[in-house]
Amino acid sequence: MLPWFAAAGALWVGGCGATDDVLDEEITDEGSIEAGSVEEVVETDAQALTEGAPITTHNASCLHLTDQNTWSTYASYMAQVPNARSVGDVLLDLNRAGPMLTSSTRPAATGYKGGFRWNDGDMATADWIPQGMTAGVAAGKNVLLTAWHYPKTPDKGVRVSLVDISDMSGSAVNYRHLLMVRPTAAGNFTTVPIHGGGLTWYGNYIYMADTSNGIRVFDLTQIREVNTSATCEDAIGKTGSVWCAYGYKYVLPQVSAYVVPSSIAKPCKPTFSWLGKDTRASSSVVLSGEYCNAGDSPCPNGGTAGLGGRLYRWPVDTATNRLKLTSGVVRPERAYVMNEPNVQGVAPIMTNDDTTSYWLSSTRYGGALFKVSTTASRTAYLSGSSQWVRMPQGMHATASGTNLWTDTEGYESVTNPATGGRVVVYVNQASVD
Repeated sequence: MLPWFAAAGALWVGGCGATDDVLDEEITDEGSIEAGSVEEVVETDAQALTEGAPITTHNASCLHLTDQNTWSTYASYMAQVPNARSVGDVLLDLNRAGPMLTSSTRPAATGYKGGFRWNDGDMATADWIPQGMTAGVAAGKNVLLTAWHYPKTPDKGVRVSLVDISDMSGSAVNYRHLLMVRPTAAGNFTTVPIHGGGLTWYGNYIYMADTSNGIRVFDLTQIREVNTSATCEDAIGKTGSVWCAYGYKYVLPQVSAYVVPSSIAKPCKPTFSWLGKDTRASSSVVLSGEYCNAGDSPCPNGGTAGLGGRLYRWPVDTATNRLKLTSGVVRPERAYVMNEPNVQGVAPIMTNDDTTSYWLSSTRYGGALFKVSTTASRTAYLSGSSQWVRMPQGMHATASGTNLWTDTEGYESVTNPATGGRVVVYVNQASVD
């Protein structure tokens, strides 16, 4: 497998100005948004970019997030919704089977070890499209979560697939979809009408990228079972004497969100396209980053080739599993310009503790895995060269440095998992390191 390198014309990306602030096969590691007002902050400097070049340090001192601090309020709203359920309860009530991939049904991927596809209905539906993914442990099970975006109207928001991947040696994995919801009042909730491009998992909290605003947080201890009768097929929230979620049996509620204040303008204000998890170097962070392309998303705020996408490291307070506040706000501990287009997800290279190397999932060239760092040009594994899956999305790297997981959104209407249909696969990290 030969690494593929490319060069593209240079473009310029804004900066912030000078400042000193700046699974294994069994996984074993764990409505509208308003922001506060501060003095307007914009970026002022710039740097040239070249596709495939090393990632470069980005001065993100102009940026911070504020906690909407609805943790108690939203929990009190959900307290008025009956039938609380645990993740363990849902894991005992999985209602769909995803067949394991075989030698004749699996896609090509360097270091391939295993994977599954969704059931026939989920492989073919145009109503829901897989996006971000993450993984962890719950109720003694190894669990994978995949977010699905609803592209139609009325916007049903985001659903998440809860998949039991504890045993990848059988004929299928079992899973169930839950609808993500946001509490709106005591005893009521609505959908979360965003893209769901990224997920990550710390403790009881599931973090989800909110493209234009920041990061939303959902609480696995707040799951509710709701009504699935015909009354609820086209309804959300309290409906008469029952609670509905468009026919889904379980809802996963939002508890808070971290948002970019409205006074922080582009290009300092980033897009939150996807998320990842990094626990290297005795620290825990939520990774976030931008999807950019040469067309309608030339980050940030113009330029060509879409190479200016930025990768941010948001520190996590390990005592609470919430983002770490400093003087009342969350500041990125570090940021990079990726020099790569069409990035859909990120995972840390777990054999490297210095936090300067990553895998990037990209839909460039129909599908690619980019190994990037601050010290070397990228190494690329391409779908077109039978080195990676087609249309990859989110990623999760096991802390042991053994497996790298990824999901795909599916290529057009293809349902064959070997040629572009929707899959979840894992590969040997060492094979792509």
